[in-house]
Amino acid sequence: MPRRPSPRRGALDTEAVLGIIPARMGSQRLPGKPLQRLGGRPLIEWVWRRAASFAVLDACVIATDAESVVATARTMGAQVVLTSPLHESGTSRAAEVVTFEAYRGYGIIVNVQGDEPFIRESDIAAAVAEVRAGHDIGTVAAPVRSAGAWRDPAVVKVTRRRDGAALYFSRAPIPYTRDREPTTEELAGPGFLRHIGVYAYTREALLAWSRLPASQLEATERLEQLRALEAGLSIGVAIVEEAEGGIDTAADLARAEAILKQGMEPGLSPIGER
Repeated sequence: MPRRPSPRRGALDTEAVLGIIPARMGSQRLPGKPLQRLGGRPLIEWVWRRAASFAVLDACVIATDAESVVATARTMGAQVVLTSPLHESGTSRAAEVVTFEAYRGYGIIVNVQGDEPFIRESDIAAAVAEVRAGHDIGTVAAPVRSAGAWRDPAVVKVTRRRDGAALYFSRAPIPYTRDREPTTEELAGPGFLRHIGVYAYTREALLAWSRLPASQLEATERLEQLRALEAGLSIGVAIVEEAEGGIDTAADLARAEAILKQGMEPGLSPIGER
């Protein structure tokens, strides 16, 4: 599928899709994460090469707070912008990027997690489809599958309305089965979902989200998306297959290295030069 031409200066193309890869160097669990080596390359290079190959994105840019990442991105041939070091989330960093002259014309924005070298185009496309269906924001979720994951506060669960819009995101086991444990079949179905952190937004929704004050539910659960949900923004949730997780720790990095050495991404095609 050919990509759309870049939006004309000063004109908003509501169908043009911009992928933004936030790359913050100040990770507490894995310092200098974007430049950590994976398969002989910086982690950010794996993410960018993958995202830049996706036809669903009309353009892709790295947004960072570090000159070292800017320098690395330029050696890769990537578009890159230097953003404020004060951002507390990828959402607010992405919102700064769309105020730059070069990126004001994109009507749909995708936050591509900078620590997910195995991100799938199908997941991004599903999130974008939720926005095109009329939601302010689109994201994806997969069946939770196990009782252990359902109870694990590190696994974010989501419940949906009949039309696919999010009702609530929580670290608690939701929906809670009052008188029994959920069955294996239920946990593998669409009623018990774990959130996968891929977001697409309309430009207006992204800017609105970034201007909202932190909310009570957000502070309680430590989940940024509750800020948008509390404010009345609609978040469409598409159901996808289970995805390989991101890289937050040295152990995650070792796991990703092992996957690369096998030469195969989980459920996907062999990894090669991109």
